[in-house]
Amino acid sequence: MTQALALAGFLRSAGHQVTRVLVGTSPFRSVPDYFRQQIDAPLETFDAPTQVPDKAGQGASLSATARDVLRRAPAFVRAGRRIRAATQDADVVVNFLDLMGGLSRLLPGTRAPSVSVAHNYLFLHPGLGRLPGPKLTRGLVMAYVRATAARSDTRMALSFGPLDGDHDGRLAVVPPLLRPGLDELSTEDDGHLLAYALNPGYGNLLAEWQRRHRDVRVHCYIDGGTTALKAAPQDGFHCHALNDDAFLKHLASCRAYVGSAGFESICEAFYLGKPVLAVPTAGHYEQTLNGWDAERIGAARVGSYDDLDRFWAEPPVPSPGAVRDFREWVARAPQRIVELIERAASLAL
Repeated sequence: MTQALALAGFLRSAGHQVTRVLVGTSPFRSVPDYFRQQIDAPLETFDAPTQVPDKAGQGASLSATARDVLRRAPAFVRAGRRIRAATQDADVVVNFLDLMGGLSRLLPGTRAPSVSVAHNYLFLHPGLGRLPGPKLTRGLVMAYVRATAARSDTRMALSFGPLDGDHDGRLAVVPPLLRPGLDELSTEDDGHLLAYALNPGYGNLLAEWQRRHRDVRVHCYIDGGTTALKAAPQDGFHCHALNDDAFLKHLASCRAYVGSAGFESICEAFYLGKPVLAVPTAGHYEQTLNGWDAERIGAARVGSYDDLDRFWAEPPVPSPGAVRDFREWVARAPQRIVELIERAASLAL
């Protein structure tokens, strides 16, 4: 959703309109208020598959996810039809790694050109070489990634940096879509740890860590804020509901950042020169890939919450040269990405 906000700004600056926004939801994921307030376009939600948290509220449960898919399967069919109907008159459809959006392209009568945008498409690039993890898992996840881009005219692979041979058929390597205003933030180190917890169980782990380190102030962002925790936090542990502006302010002033291996947050921390401990969410293989890619270029250290003591004792600050190169790459995003979308839209003319 942060990518969508950034892209909407780029398109409007180039004289285009965002006429409708469709967001997949589930009983386990909500649409943050900041997105509803800032996207500035009619917003509709639809039922979409999701990775259901396990009983500990940390990683994903394969069995619970399968049960949820079976239970809501009829709603997914209706969602695909709704998406096709809602996008028929668009000049171009942009899909941010949404499975229902991709599968809707396979329904008869789909006309509008489509562009698919995600960091995950980078792992289809032959220039990366062998990916980590079990072969079967890689195959299944890459099949899912391809399904989200079904019948797309262009797949835009968001990347920490350029790769040789940016184009491979319909695959284009492009800079990250980061929220505007990052370059205007004044960075400092006021000594706090910033954290993002994708699932409640990880928020509880962070709260327990802070109880053992009462001298450390922690600002933790999690869907639901304090209500997501199993117990009231101790003094020094500040739990916040998802809020993009507040998160970025805490990122600019933190000593270090720890969170899931989500692409955008690692990019934002790297842009600001902050040390990152990326903790891939259990059961989310795509985050294993994100972490591997971030560590490959020096944007983050990959580990677990068991590594937090060592990380906090000596956070690995990115080199100034690497940060400078990354900022220059990010600055190319508006022109490059808008050009690709305009090229796709021209197919409808």
